Amino acid sequence: MSYLISIAYLTALTGFVIFGLHRLVLLVRFAWHKRHRRPLARVSFENGVPKVCVQCPLYNEPLVVEDLLESVTAIRWPRERLEIQILDDSTDETSAIIAAWLDRHPQVAGHCRHVRREDRRGYKAGALAVGIARSDAEFFAVLDADFRPQPDFLEHMMPLFAAPEVAAVQARWEFTNRSCSLLTRIQGVFLDAHFLVEQNARHAAGLFFNFNGTAGIWRRAAIDHAGGWHADTVTEDLDLCYRAQMRGWRMVYDVDYAVPSELPESIAAFKSQQRRWTKGGIQVFRKHAGAVLRAPLPLRVKIEAMFHLGVGFIHVFLVLFALSVVPALVVAGAVPTGPLAVLHPLLLIAGTGATVGLYLASQYLRDRNFLQALLVMLAAPALMAFGLAMCVTCFFALLEGLFADGGEFVRTPKGGSRVRAHSALRGSIARAGLSLVTALELTLGIVLAAAAVHFFGETDAGWVTFNLALQSAGFAALGLSSLYDFGWRAFVGGFTSLRSSA
Repeated sequence: MSYLISIAYLTALTGFVIFGLHRLVLLVRFAWHKRHRRPLARVSFENGVPKVCVQCPLYNEPLVVEDLLESVTAIRWPRERLEIQILDDSTDETSAIIAAWLDRHPQVAGHCRHVRREDRRGYKAGALAVGIARSDAEFFAVLDADFRPQPDFLEHMMPLFAAPEVAAVQARWEFTNRSCSLLTRIQGVFLDAHFLVEQNARHAAGLFFNFNGTAGIWRRAAIDHAGGWHADTVTEDLDLCYRAQMRGWRMVYDVDYAVPSELPESIAAFKSQQRRWTKGGIQVFRKHAGAVLRAPLPLRVKIEAMFHLGVGFIHVFLVLFALSVVPALVVAGAVPTGPLAVLHPLLLIAGTGATVGLYLASQYLRDRNFLQALLVMLAAPALMAFGLAMCVTCFFALLEGLFADGGEFVRTPKGGSRVRAHSALRGSIARAGLSLVTALELTLGIVLAAAAVHFFGETDAGWVTFNLALQSAGFAALGLSSLYDFGWRAFVGGFTSLRSSA
């Protein structure tokens, strides 16, 4: 048994090292290309501007839809070459709010189309496909309900279609509520690492990268050539961009242009978002991994694509670590001896160092603020503990992605702190809360806390005790916050449903 426990723990650490080395490679690529960066090519549209359709897919967004309409109708582009589609699948008061807003603004209502469907077939992918079929535009910009583009959005982004093989251009996301709470600050650090370092490095190195589902523009010819929007995954954006890139199209990422958006302000909404992203990423991995490996692509492109699409598998190692760390410490002792005394810290550093480096680089690049980067470095243990605690939610999402195609597109409620006061939206985020997940988080929090108490006071075990306590706090905070957001009745009701179905 002790042998199996040791193997499980070392397997988890080895997984950390593999994904950590990949992130280290991204950091090196980012640093090299940053020194040799060239301006993005642009076209002037001297022979006339193309027609652009701005698509705004919506489902039950009563708190933010009016702000969205204000923003998208203020976008500058020749009016005869601009169409705005409000792709509204709502079942609540959102549709009436849109209709009333358009009635109050007849000066812009003329180039806005309020598109309603009989059902949500295909979810967001289905709505976008319906919109394309009803438009003759050459380009389609996609903006989710919580994004607030500046008036120059099209003026800045459209010239990036300088080459005929450019399928899509993607802007960076910025967050208007990143300072709202500890949760939004943590999310900001995680997403900055993606948008400021990872996406930037992939684009600059000529690797496959992903359209992020919003704050970007697609060329119609690329969508058609790639087969259109598909609904067999819950990350239709990732799916389409891989199909397009494998057919020879390329994408452009502009790290210097940001579109403001909103971060989820509740644990329930954040879990819902992460669950969909993880599940969808694994679905796209299943769908395209074989084709990418067989395609006549450079080896470095194939390797990066496997890491990019398969990043969700890191949660297997995170769950294995969370389950094996306490038994491993009991078996080997709080302070390892022999070869493990050297191997153990090396694996931990190799597995986590590059991830911390990503966070540091992104925070410094965002405002060139050394103090901000220093604060992130000091908070790195807490960030890692929070990331570890999310492994339970994402592990179950990974299993869904491995064994199921498609699925309901569970939206992330928008509207900041107002969501909590809106009963209908509160009910929708409760659906994302699996009682089993919350129970496991709380259980792991208790087990890790008990281990921290057990090792407290042992000679040279202070660092181990601190780490166990921090990891316990991460799981306990996530579980208790989930209970608060979902409500005790939803938690108990989830177990009742599980028992009834069993």
